[in-house]
Amino acid sequence: MNPIKFGIVGMGIRGSLFADTLLQNPYAELVAVSDAFESTLTRSKDKYGVPGYPHVKEMLEKEKLDALVIATPDFLHREPVMLAAEHGVHFMVEKPFSTSVEEAEEMREAVGRSGVKCMVAFENRWNSPFVAVKQAVKNGEIGDILTINSRLNDTIYVPTQMLKWSKGSSPGWFLLPHATDIALWLKETAKPVSVYAVGTKKKLAGMGIDTYDSIQSVVSFDDGTHATFTTSWVLPESMPLIYDFKYEIIGDNGALYVDLSDQMVRKAGGAYSHVHTLGTPINGQFTSAPSYMLNAFVDHVRLDTVPESGAEAGLLNTKLVDAIHRSVVTGQPEKL
Repeated sequence: MNPIKFGIVGMGIRGSLFADTLLQNPYAELVAVSDAFESTLTRSKDKYGVPGYPHVKEMLEKEKLDALVIATPDFLHREPVMLAAEHGVHFMVEKPFSTSVEEAEEMREAVGRSGVKCMVAFENRWNSPFVAVKQAVKNGEIGDILTINSRLNDTIYVPTQMLKWSKGSSPGWFLLPHATDIALWLKETAKPVSVYAVGTKKKLAGMGIDTYDSIQSVVSFDDGTHATFTTSWVLPESMPLIYDFKYEIIGDNGALYVDLSDQMVRKAGGAYSHVHTLGTPINGQFTSAPSYMLNAFVDHVRLDTVPESGAEAGLLNTKLVDAIHRSVVTGQPEKL
C-alpha cells in the first residue's frame, strides 16, 4: 500500500507536532504544508523539505493529497474543512470543530455530502488516564454517573505569549472543549440540554486582550444529572505545569479522580516544577495523546473505518460550549 499523502495547514506548535508524528508513521507521508505567516512557512518548508503554500486552497489544488490536518486557530476551521470536503480529502481538525454553531452545522453537512472521513481532535480520548477512566466506566466499576466536576486552567503565559490570537478566542473555546468532550464521551447515552454559566473579564481585558479570565458553568443532561466545568486563563506562571487539569466522576457505586497536573515526577531546583511525563518519547517514538490520536486517524484512513470523534461529536461539543458562552452574556440558563 502506498503511504497516505498528508498536508498540514497551520504550522505552529500543534502543526509541527503533527508533522513530526507523521514522519514516524510508516503508513503516512508529509507532502506539503501551509501557513499564513511567511516566517513560519519558510521555517516549516526548510525543516520538512516539502513544498509550502500561504493558502490551503492553493495547496489542495496543486498537491494530490489523501488527507489533511487542520491546525489553524480556533475560529479559522471552516474554510479548510469546507475545502477539504470539496476536494474529497479526509481530514483531522483541531478542537473546537468551530466557534460558531452555524458554521459547525454547515461543516457537518459538507462532510456528509462528500463522504470524507472527519476526525475532531479531542485528544484526551487518547490520553492514558482518561482511557483508563473510560474503561472503568464502561466496566461498571462506579455504577451510573451521577455528576462530573472538571477544572481545566492555563497559566497566563498561554493567552499573553503562547497564542498570537487569544483575543479571538477564550478559555471557554480553547480549553472547555477538552473537558466537555470527556463528559460527553463518558455519558454517551445522555445528552446536554441546558447550561447556566458566569464569566469574569478583568485581568486580561486590562492588558488589552478582550477575553474572559475565567468561566464557570453547570450543564444539565436529559437523564436528570449535572456536571460543572470551570476554566481559567490567568493562573500564575509559577505553577508547576502550564496547565492544571482535574476531573472528578461520581457514580452511584463509586468515584474516579483524575489529576493531570501531578504526573508523578516533581523537580526542585531553581524553581519547583512537575516533569511532563505523559507523552515522554520512548525508544524515540512519540507517546503523547496528540500523536496517538493522529496515528489513529491514519489507521481510519488506511483501514477505511469511521472515526468515533467525527463531525457529529464536533457539532454537539460546539453547541454545548456556545450555549455556555451565551449564558455568560445573558446571565440566564440557555438551552442547546
